Amino acid sequence: MLDVDKTALQTIGIDYDEGVKRFSGNAEIYETFLLKFSDDATFEELDQAMQNRDYGTAFSAAHTLKGVTGNLSMNHLYEELVSFVEMLRSSTDLESAIAYYPTVKKTYQDLVSQLKSM
Repeated sequence: MLDVDKTALQTIGIDYDEGVKRFSGNAEIYETFLLKFSDDATFEELDQAMQNRDYGTAFSAAHTLKGVTGNLSMNHLYEELVSFVEMLRSSTDLESAIAYYPTVKKTYQDLVSQLKSM
């Protein structure tokens, strides 16, 4: 096991034990993927798409990010992405998605900042 503080993870909405279970009980592999999360470019794609008002690309990136965060048991961010993806899904609730996006972005940034400090 790497030097990951389970309590610190819990404070940023990550369920370590659930995450390890998703990786067939292999804590080392889970932690490796968890710590590499900040290297993934999907959020940058989402952020750029939101800035460009390209909501189709934003939906695709948010949907991908939702899957990754779910698999890594990043429950707080995952739950926000579930709501956000639904707002973007049919493009009928774009105003809500635009208004909600800063919340998603802040949660993502806080999570990545914490992970990088581990």
